[in-house]
Amino acid sequence: KKKLIPFNKEEQNEITKIFNKNNKLMNQITYAQAKIVREDVSKMLREGTSLNDYIAGSLKKWKQEGMQKGMQKGMQKGMQKGKQEGLQEGIQKGIQEARKEPILNLHKKGYSSEQIADLLGFELNIVKEIIASS
Repeated sequence: KKKLIPFNKEEQNEITKIFNKNNKLMNQITYAQAKIVREDVSKMLREGTSLNDYIAGSLKKWKQEGMQKGMQKGMQKGMQKGKQEGLQEGIQKGIQEARKEPILNLHKKGYSSEQIADLLGFELNIVKEIIASS
């Protein structure tokens, strides 16, 4: 675990100026993100990178990471919904196929559509559709 290094006066002044200029930054940075910023600020200043550039880049990176996580969750939900819909569709097709076989067998034996509907307990229009489509 990294130990937090206190800011020196120059760092504190620069940070204060930046946050005063753009108050939205304070609302966009979470506690964990602020901790990361705090750990890196001294190093960034010593390397000559502007703190404003660092924070702007970090916000962009965090936004992209958030969007990626959101897209992943959305895709997972979409795939789950697709699986459920596919399963329902498969069940419906299975039911339809299960109806066809006895209807067509009885039709081949010479039973009328009305007799088949009566024997199997199906609606007459369904029986006629199945016979017509075969």
